[in-house]
Amino acid sequence: MKRWHLFPVLSLLCLSPFAQAESTGEKVLQLQQQMAVMQGELSSLVAVQQANKGSQSALADLLGRTQHLEQEVRDLRGELDTKTHALQTQQQATAAQVQALTAQLTGGTAATASTSSVLGGNVAIISPAAAVASAASNTSAPAVQGLGQADYQRAFNLLRQGKYGSAVTGLQGFIQKYPQSSLVPDAYYWLGQAQYVLGQNDAALKSLHTVEAQFSQSSKAPEAMLRMAEIYQAVGQSGKARTVLSKIISQYPSTPSAQKAEAQLQALSAGK
Repeated sequence: MKRWHLFPVLSLLCLSPFAQAESTGEKVLQLQQQMAVMQGELSSLVAVQQANKGSQSALADLLGRTQHLEQEVRDLRGELDTKTHALQTQQQATAAQVQALTAQLTGGTAATASTSSVLGGNVAIISPAAAVASAASNTSAPAVQGLGQADYQRAFNLLRQGKYGSAVTGLQGFIQKYPQSSLVPDAYYWLGQAQYVLGQNDAALKSLHTVEAQFSQSSKAPEAMLRMAEIYQAVGQSGKARTVLSKIISQYPSTPSAQKAEAQLQALSAGK
């Protein structure tokens, strides 16, 4: 009887490892399922994080481009302000040149001319055509003598009429045709004046320098140097302007030109 009682016990003992294995397998399956779920959630979180990073990167890129555009706008505004100032300075210089030219053409008598105020200042801009036309109608032609006098007078009359481009052509033609004429220094002087009014600064300086270098004994030489100083000052080369003015004072002392040069030097020093 005892043997029969032991048999079920032995059977249960023999089946116990299989039961345990089956239980463990279920747990493993459950864990695998849980892991699969967690991996899915983790993938979702990673995707969300990557999306956020992408948005942040795009936002940073947009911000960088915006800042770059703002800097470009600031640079352009600064460039515009600089060019506007340079233009106003050139307008003022041109006005002064036309006034000086009118005074010389009229023998020191002021001419009546139309004016317009410059934005941002109280400087009056005189129309070159109006100024010279007024001078021509109120002033007789200067007495000139020399070889090729008629050609010179025609070119000079064009200058008095405000036809600066034609005057330049006429004066250049006169100089080329009559290089030995006593009127050549005057032709170079007025050529430089017309070129300066036309904004041809380099050409004007070259013509005026010819008067100084080749015709230093001419009465036009110191006047040409005065005009050179004005051009240098107008284009922002004050150092060269001072050099020319000092040269006038030393080479032509006790002359009206030297007095003008001293006054201009004082004005340059005061404007520092």
